[in-house]
Amino acid sequence: MIAFAVLIFVFLGSVEGFSTGYQQCTYDTTKMCKPALFTAVFSTVSFILGAITFVISGFLGMKIATYANARSTLEARKGVGKAFIVAFRSVAVMGFLLAANGLLVLYITINVFKIYYGDDWEGLFEAITGYGLGGSSMALFGRVGGGIYTKAADVGADLVGKVERNIPEDDPKNPAVNIYFSHIILVK
Repeated sequence: MIAFAVLIFVFLGSVEGFSTGYQQCTYDTTKMCKPALFTAVFSTVSFILGAITFVISGFLGMKIATYANARSTLEARKGVGKAFIVAFRSVAVMGFLLAANGLLVLYITINVFKIYYGDDWEGLFEAITGYGLGGSSMALFGRVGGGIYTKAADVGADLVGKVERNIPEDDPKNPAVNIYFSHIILVK
């Protein structure tokens, strides 16, 4: 992510040759907009904030999901209905918390950046686009990393089944293969 942040800074800063001078706004030629170099700095900062927000949201989501699973398991002893209610409420809390976390950080970032940008809405929105890109990039890398671990689990399950019980590859008699395929179906 740091390498991508540096690339964003270099590409956005080089648009006007790392200019520190004010430039004419494209939406209103009578106004002067902030320098491209500072927009590159703010875009890079918002990119990093988006990535950090995504990581924090993922951590909080996993924590809440773990506690919710434990509570749902305990409630399942009393009946399926009670377990469903606990699971449903936990998911609702988790969803609202994660969405609110992202919106809160975005709101704070916009207001802090607005102190510098003032009425330069073009520069402000250009700087804020890095926030979404940072979160999306982390999601992309998380998806790729998760796929690598899932494939490693599949290969491991096949090898253990083949060596220990002489079970052919991807055979439904191997319980680990069934768990792997159910995970793939749920993810897709």
